[in-house]
Amino acid sequence: MIKMVLLDMDETLLVDFHVPLINQQAIKKAREQKVYVTPATGRSFALIQEILKEMGTKDCKGEYSICFNGGAIYENCSNEPLYYRALDYEQVRSIYEVCEKNDLCFMAFSLNKIFMYRPSESEIARKTKQKADFVIETDLTCLKDQKIIKAVIQSDHEEELYEIGLQEAQRFEKEKIEVSFSSGRFMECTCKGVSKGSALHWIKDYLHLEIDEIMAVGDNFNDIEMLKEAGLGVCVGDGRQEAKEAADQVTERGYRDGAVAEALERFVLHAEE
Repeated sequence: MIKMVLLDMDETLLVDFHVPLINQQAIKKAREQKVYVTPATGRSFALIQEILKEMGTKDCKGEYSICFNGGAIYENCSNEPLYYRALDYEQVRSIYEVCEKNDLCFMAFSLNKIFMYRPSESEIARKTKQKADFVIETDLTCLKDQKIIKAVIQSDHEEELYEIGLQEAQRFEKEKIEVSFSSGRFMECTCKGVSKGSALHWIKDYLHLEIDEIMAVGDNFNDIEMLKEAGLGVCVGDGRQEAKEAADQVTERGYRDGAVAEALERFVLHAEE
């Protein structure tokens, strides 16, 4: 029996940065059956508050959020994380040097703010639409006293990021930096060992759940560990082939057509009947 559902956000749960009604309705039914419905996202906790409201879990005690690709875990009733792991300044500087070398946008995510360097027009527009709290900076040393949970290299050309990932693989491995890719525009860097999969195990132990009581739904490279580690991993129908191969099940619907609702109906709600 599924007792917790972990949901990736972008290109899984959300359509144009909002939870469509079909997904909201399915989430409501799952929660009525005492199932935890937990976002597992690369975003900060501050950046998902409107989404939690649409999910019906904003400010709720006993509901949780996995943020920064597993770099921090929150109970939704508190702005203070239950758990987090921050990059050290030397790791942040190394990632920044890769951005500088390739003349790309760099973003450093603290628990509450996004620090942006050499921002692209597309990313400014995206963060503005998301109502993100971001500042544009030029001096990296302002990050020395910040708890940076995730650093991001952004490019409008997806293949460029994969090439950089290959070129810098030895650097990232030596400096104990975990790398994943998402949304066709981000290379996301966290502490080694941080992933949505590792967060799944943390919250499983915290809530005394069993692996086979957890379902995860995702679509992209940064969801693969979560899909593999969950008792039931579900990829949305229009997800990456690599994510489909990591999953146990693939929905017939794409994310725009309510893939999350389908997964809940098939594997949680129907199973409870």
